[in-house]
Amino acid sequence: MNKVTLERILSKKKLRIGIIGAGSIGSLFGGYLANINTDDYSTEVIFFCREAHAKALKQNGLIIQKNKEFIEVKGIKAFVDLKEYENILGEASSIGFDFLFLATKAYDTERVVPQYKKLIEKSVWLIILQNGIGNEEVVVKYCSKPKSDIIRIVTSNGALLKEPGRLIHTGEGITKIGFPYLEEVSLETKEYEKARKDLKLLGDLLNSVKLETLIIEDIVKECWEKVFVNIGINAIGALTRLHNGKLLEFEGLNYIMRESINEAILIAKMRNLNLPEKDYYAIAYDVAKKTAKNKNSMLQDILNHKATEIEFINGRIVKFAEQLDIDVPINRILTNLIKGLESSTI
Repeated sequence: MNKVTLERILSKKKLRIGIIGAGSIGSLFGGYLANINTDDYSTEVIFFCREAHAKALKQNGLIIQKNKEFIEVKGIKAFVDLKEYENILGEASSIGFDFLFLATKAYDTERVVPQYKKLIEKSVWLIILQNGIGNEEVVVKYCSKPKSDIIRIVTSNGALLKEPGRLIHTGEGITKIGFPYLEEVSLETKEYEKARKDLKLLGDLLNSVKLETLIIEDIVKECWEKVFVNIGINAIGALTRLHNGKLLEFEGLNYIMRESINEAILIAKMRNLNLPEKDYYAIAYDVAKKTAKNKNSMLQDILNHKATEIEFINGRIVKFAEQLDIDVPINRILTNLIKGLESSTI
């Protein structure tokens, strides 16, 4: 080993990355990030996940299938919960993460954040990698993480955990990152430059592993725009058991799609979101058409007898509407019907 190589190794920074709720999408991001090994950075990636997944990772590592390519990821440390993590690592578990991802289902946030409160507060950045809107409000309610230390991710990448330790990257997409509490970051002028630098670092890391990533100034708007599409498709598909494309064949369902999205747009504007002039119904229609053969995620949850994320999609519109003393009948009906369906299938 020559002197130059040794100096590079000694100067290389190891980034600690944690994934709370390493299921499909968490394993996708964590798996790719675990393979980073550049002149400047290496990564130590730790998963908090289900027991069977953790066991498979310890024995054989993670296999990511992307089209016909199989990517082997070794060295991921996996734990069932924080207690096991602390018992095995001892004093080393007191060290926080540079980037700690929250990748659970949105409905698990209220349960998980208190459990991992200590770890979240010790880590530099908490990154919310979930569907829905208002997730960051739940996080700050249950832990004292400064609002300025939270990053939000919106991604159109698709992933399926086929079995423990084996993941399929089902669809490539765009990932967008930004500060949900931008005003909090801006106010902390001394930390502003560092925050921007760290956000850029996260973007660079994701781009380096071919997860195309953009830094967005108004990430909350992006979360709402994605939810508009979910509102137009998910609950209706789950209730009718129809593939996305089939939804478009019925005039009555198209009416429900349009009106549910219009209600959500009204609430977004009442909450002073700066929405661009777009036809969000047309966008949802186009997404359903392009994914015509897909069963949406909420339908899959119902068919698999699992809880859905209705409370963070249509249900969040209902909650915000109640705060504004406005009625959103379509979203209220869809939310109540999905809750009833959950009760009959779980």
